[in-house]
Amino acid sequence: MAKRINLVKKFHKKFQVPILKKPSLIPKDRSNLRYKLMKEEVEEYLRGVKNGDLENIAQELVDILYGVYGTILEHGLQDKIDKIFKEVHLSHMSKDYHKYKMVKGKNYFKPNIRKQLGFA
Repeated sequence: MAKRINLVKKFHKKFQVPILKKPSLIPKDRSNLRYKLMKEEVEEYLRGVKNGDLENIAQELVDILYGVYGTILEHGLQDKIDKIFKEVHLSHMSKDYHKYKMVKGKNYFKPNIRKQLGFA
């Protein structure tokens, strides 16, 4: 993930898009913009699916990741995101499978994001 985030960081630097150095909340206008950008890319992905256009699907998946990685940079999470991802992955793996759906069974545990952020 770090390699891809560093590529997006180059884009942010070129176009003077904010990059925070430590985990932080960002102003509402910036978070609304980040949401809008990611939402638009997900909608473009869906158009590709509906049109049976694998080339568009592939591009939009990268654009979705680009938006997510950019949002990670704006929130200053680039140095924490790998550990957070692993923590959430382990939490997902603790779920049970029941009738085509993942459910929080007796072995489920909630991810400790505070710890991964260094708050605990």
